[in-house]
Amino acid sequence: MKSNSISASSEIFEHDVARWIIDNANNLEDCRAKFCSINALRFLRWAHELFEPSAIVASFCALNATEEAVAAFISAAKTHGHKQYAKEVNLHDHQSKALISVFAQRCSGVAKQGRLAIAVAPNKDALAFRLPTGNGYDYRYGNLHLSSFRIYPNTESPGKDDIALGDMPTLEELQAEVKRVAEARNALLYATNTGIQTGFKDPQASLLRETQLSLGLIWAAVDMYTNPDQDRPFINKVLEGMASLNTKGKVQEC
Repeated sequence: MKSNSISASSEIFEHDVARWIIDNANNLEDCRAKFCSINALRFLRWAHELFEPSAIVASFCALNATEEAVAAFISAAKTHGHKQYAKEVNLHDHQSKALISVFAQRCSGVAKQGRLAIAVAPNKDALAFRLPTGNGYDYRYGNLHLSSFRIYPNTESPGKDDIALGDMPTLEELQAEVKRVAEARNALLYATNTGIQTGFKDPQASLLRETQLSLGLIWAAVDMYTNPDQDRPFINKVLEGMASLNTKGKVQEC
């Protein structure tokens, strides 16, 4: 019998929001962002299909899906207004892509803490959000776009149409997190002089996390293609922070 976590993770693909993301990714013009998105979705499905016979193989597929989703995001950013910093991310380097997935995961965590709810908009041309107001009893609504998100210091209040993401992580925090992610990835994929790999420590929760993260990154790529003229200062700020790090974990000289 499959666990509740895996069942919930598998059911994500049938959710209206996931279906919207998948359909719109498939409908993008032929480009690297589209093909990376499709490949990420293939690896996600393989991860779910292979979980029961081999959690280790499923772990590999899930990680590869996230890296392909990151590649889709970066490719879209290069094409639609963020090339200055997006070009600094090496799509063939695992640690460079880990920088993006680390920050995307932080954004997801902040959104959950703020009780951000997402659905397909009534006219089906976008996703929509619902967010509690300061008093916790009323809600505000709007179409969900990357332009909706803003990085605010915790001492500032966001604008009425913004979704606040809190402070930008420090370079030191990003360095430590990327190192941790890289070490965990290597432990999942490669044998060492002390033993063989065993897959995710918590395979069910990890597969759910990678599925949500990959779909979120694919949505971001779709949003950049379908709304190319929108202002997305938060993306520039994130990519600028990423460009300040090299893959050896050292801060570059300004």
